[in-house]
Amino acid sequence: MTQVAIQLPDELSQFVNQSVLSGGFHNADEFFISVVSMYKDQVEEGLSEADQTKLESLRRDIQVGIDQLDRGEGSEMNWDEFFAQRHRAYAERHRTA
Repeated sequence: MTQVAIQLPDELSQFVNQSVLSGGFHNADEFFISVVSMYKDQVEEGLSEADQTKLESLRRDIQVGIDQLDRGEGSEMNWDEFFAQRHRAYAERHRTA
């Protein structure tokens, strides 16, 4: 990794600190990596502003899940059974339609 030093106006520095303290990020480095990555995706994918907002929201939701797993709040999932149930429900809906 390359280290980059930046200077922020006080208002933006406070925003970064609040974002870290709120649990959205583990530290300022993670915050900036996330922001730069989102901007890179935005530029590369040419997403609309609405889609960018949805993507940011999705990433925040994913991070919430990751944080929960890191705290041991997850549970095992039997994916074979899950998909079998979905398949049966789908087949039943289309049988009666």
